[in-house]
Amino acid sequence: MTERTSVPSKKRIRGLKQYKDLTDEEFDEVWERKVIGIELTKEFEDRIQKKINEFSDDYDLSDLKSNDKLTLRALAQATLQLEDLEIFSYNKRKEGIHEEDILLMEKINNIMSALRRDISKMNDDLKITRRIRKGDKEESLVNFIDDLKKKAKEFYENTMFYIFCPECNILLGTMWFQYPNENKNKIQLYCDRIKENGEKCNTKVLVGSSELLSKRGVNSENIPEFFK
Repeated sequence: MTERTSVPSKKRIRGLKQYKDLTDEEFDEVWERKVIGIELTKEFEDRIQKKINEFSDDYDLSDLKSNDKLTLRALAQATLQLEDLEIFSYNKRKEGIHEEDILLMEKINNIMSALRRDISKMNDDLKITRRIRKGDKEESLVNFIDDLKKKAKEFYENTMFYIFCPECNILLGTMWFQYPNENKNKIQLYCDRIKENGEKCNTKVLVGSSELLSKRGVNSENIPEFFK
């Protein structure tokens, strides 16, 4: 819960020992400075909270510990200070930098550089991650699935063996061997393609997994372009 800033009673403050000997005009000046100071503090606190709210829109702050929250507040303050100095520097450059302003601008640039380093370090210390928006999440999921399909296709193509009929040049089957280097692995297939004369090709293909492995997964060099 945010602590509410209240303005103390002017009459009660007037009765304090340190203000009793002041004239009304002198006390009015003191009172005005005090009230303005309170308003400025409230304005600054509001700016800090607004900046923290902006961080929460872009980053996941749900798991911050108490020390992290202090660092987050310091990060908000440093960011605000950097923004103010950037505005000041921009306005100075727009007005035109005179010779007497060079030293001031150099100091401001040094402060801004130090603030950027501090901001970067606090970001690293907090280890906050950018919040994934719904649209980005959906797009990331689509990309993940597409990438998964691509990898599955590549894995399939790299691990499966293709056996073609040497006569008809058609694919008879695809095979996967758990131990492709084993010389005892043999498979025999027959081509049932019907030729133009109405007869079956009936070509017998006997091939071993080690032979297929040595030929980059196929039993024939003359294969359709689609399978290359």
